[in-house]
Amino acid sequence: MLATDPLIHEHFPQYLPSEDELAITVQMVATKPELDKQLKEIIAVDADVTATLRRFCWQAKQDDLKGAACAQEAVKLLEQCVQKRQQLGLDSILGSSPGFPEEYWESFIKTVPQTYHGLGRRGQPVMLIRFGGIDPARFRDFLAAGKEYSRGDVNAAVLCFLRCEECLFQRTVPQESRRIGHLTDRVLLMVDLWGMGLGHISFARDFLAVAVKQTVLLYPETLDRVLVLNAAWSFARLLWPILKQLLHPVTQRKVEIVDASGTREKLLEHLEPDKIPSCFGGDHPGVHMGRLL
Repeated sequence: MLATDPLIHEHFPQYLPSEDELAITVQMVATKPELDKQLKEIIAVDADVTATLRRFCWQAKQDDLKGAACAQEAVKLLEQCVQKRQQLGLDSILGSSPGFPEEYWESFIKTVPQTYHGLGRRGQPVMLIRFGGIDPARFRDFLAAGKEYSRGDVNAAVLCFLRCEECLFQRTVPQESRRIGHLTDRVLLMVDLWGMGLGHISFARDFLAVAVKQTVLLYPETLDRVLVLNAAWSFARLLWPILKQLLHPVTQRKVEIVDASGTREKLLEHLEPDKIPSCFGGDHPGVHMGRLL
């Protein structure tokens, strides 16, 4: 989907890798048999090696690397991805022994309202996270309990999120891609700020920010758009202009800030009417990402 994204073609075509750069990257990976195996059997979404390498090369080109230098950096990023997967135990996280007890997994599903809502208008998997649906005290307890099952410096709460990501890209995306006839490997993320207060800061800082950091390394350039919904005036007018300066220009373009009055109109730009989540007055209840397993 990266190669056909209208936003990318309009504003950032310079970051799309050339066919020559992709070919060089393929050749370099082929000289590393174990890496080549990991790419083809595990990392490539829906076994589409070209689309996956395009996303890793895209990361390299954002550092203004071209030609062989772009390919070398893409291979380096791919190796880092494999190392991180091994560190976090992602190759077995979808199985019956994900690295934390079943009770902790069920607690994640009850604590973090993270739901899947099918595909958007351009075929993007749609995920919703509702800040206001989180009980801050319960989340703090959940995070504290997750320290016992951490992998390195990554709390088990984040591992639960990554288990959902693995399920999405290893199972759901291949199924949806076959259904619609093309690869759909980039996510439309909706973040609902309704009901957000100071008590939710730890969720944003200790969970969501950490999860996003891991996702950038493990699943590069799989974020299609971010809709920040029900944003208060203070966030839209005061905080966002400051926060956006910390983001790469590409990421800035992907984020759309929407207040309550414009939520439904904005959703209809990206979703079919029957896919509007029920929490926004639509008919689509969604399914918790943890239940996709």
